[in-house]
Amino acid sequence: MLHSGRPADIAARLATRIVAPFALALAFAACGGGTTPTAGAVTPVPSGTVAIEAKEYAFTPSTITVAAGSVTFSIKNVGTQDHELEILKGDQVVDKVEAIAPGMTRDATVTLAAGDYTFVCKLNGHDQLGMKGTLTVTGT
Repeated sequence: MLHSGRPADIAARLATRIVAPFALALAFAACGGGTTPTAGAVTPVPSGTVAIEAKEYAFTPSTITVAAGSVTFSIKNVGTQDHELEILKGDQVVDKVEAIAPGMTRDATVTLAAGDYTFVCKLNGHDQLGMKGTLTVTGT
């Protein structure tokens, strides 16, 4: 290949052909992070908050025990469909968190008396497919 004899032209071509690909490779390596990949960002749940994950067709955990009084539930939808959380005392709805879209987290603070409760997702019959759990509230 013929080049002009000017040293500045030769240096510019070398920089383009040799240095630029290394710089690009370095930029791509920096984007990769160089660490083990994770399954999404971890959102910390405040102390005293009960974290619940909702997905097709289960809650995790499905059995919860808390002390009577004010309780905050943080419900994260890790599934692919919309979900909700209804807290029931017998057949009576104590509280309800609706419209939890996939990837979304919604919080609810509820004052609970001692006793046995259930929690369900009644959206589209999810509770009939097993999306329910038990909540035991102990006395103070």
